[in-house]
Amino acid sequence: MLVRTSSQNDDPKFECRDGWRLFFTKEFECRNATETHIYNVFTSTWSTLDELDNFLPNRHVFKTRYGKRIAYEYEDGEDLLPDIPRPEHPLECYGSTVYGDYLYTFGDLSISEEFGGDRRFFCEIFRIHLKGMGHEYISRPLLHNSDRRFDYSIVVVAERVFFIGGQGFDQLVDLVEIPVFNLKTLSWSTVNTKPDRCSKSVQNYPEARVSPSCLVIDTPNGQEIVIAGGNGKFDNCTDIWALNLRTYEWRFINVIEEINLMIMRVAQSHPHCMYIYGTTGHFEIYRMWLQIPRLETMCLEAISHYRLYKLPETDLIRFRVPPRFFEELKK
Repeated sequence: MLVRTSSQNDDPKFECRDGWRLFFTKEFECRNATETHIYNVFTSTWSTLDELDNFLPNRHVFKTRYGKRIAYEYEDGEDLLPDIPRPEHPLECYGSTVYGDYLYTFGDLSISEEFGGDRRFFCEIFRIHLKGMGHEYISRPLLHNSDRRFDYSIVVVAERVFFIGGQGFDQLVDLVEIPVFNLKTLSWSTVNTKPDRCSKSVQNYPEARVSPSCLVIDTPNGQEIVIAGGNGKFDNCTDIWALNLRTYEWRFINVIEEINLMIMRVAQSHPHCMYIYGTTGHFEIYRMWLQIPRLETMCLEAISHYRLYKLPETDLIRFRVPPRFFEELKK
């Protein structure tokens, strides 16, 4: 499990665990400390990580050269990561992932057309051997005669890394063509996406943006990358789109029209349930079902809504709540 963090207090890491729990983790660089708050969606209650027994993970933390922190959570018995000299730390990190025995980080992206008219992609890709056997750069960006891209988001699907959004020196990068890096072959390719033919929005492609929040879902039509939020050319983005990884066609999902979220992060809980958190000067949580939930999930949602979980089991049986739900209610 990986997280890119910073010393900013208003942008914590956001993830879902155990079905109903939302985790908000902040890194305080000045104190070299971590603070985690947990919101239980089922019971609408808050707790802290210290209140949960046996939940403190082992963590490696290292910094990029400009101060961002990369945390890698590992199982007991793993070797320590090698000590990395400060000058050799990644310059910047817009995402990270584990593949095989390596922890990969991704920095500035460059695109050059110097090589016979063919487009070449270069990225500052840094990897650390998780068995304590050293670190290396496997790719570096070009310094001249190339278009630079930064502030993008990465999405990892199997061995492929998709570079979503971002900006160059003078403009945002559209989402029509997406660079892809293969971690198995260490090679580049390009995905040319297709417009949403059924979209009722103003445009058939998502608006160009920096730092969108992304996740991957399974659908009957194959896997899809869901993107939400980010910063557009003139304002914060509050629309949500999905890119099908079989057809590479965009699909417009929805837009949060009520407010203009300053920060928008997403995480998946249950099959196809997406939680969204953002700020408008204060903290807010939203939820969206990306597909119709199962009837069993709807029943549990009703138990949560009417707070039937507070009743003794004898009353739950009288209300014909299936006994197999009882363990779920105790979480």
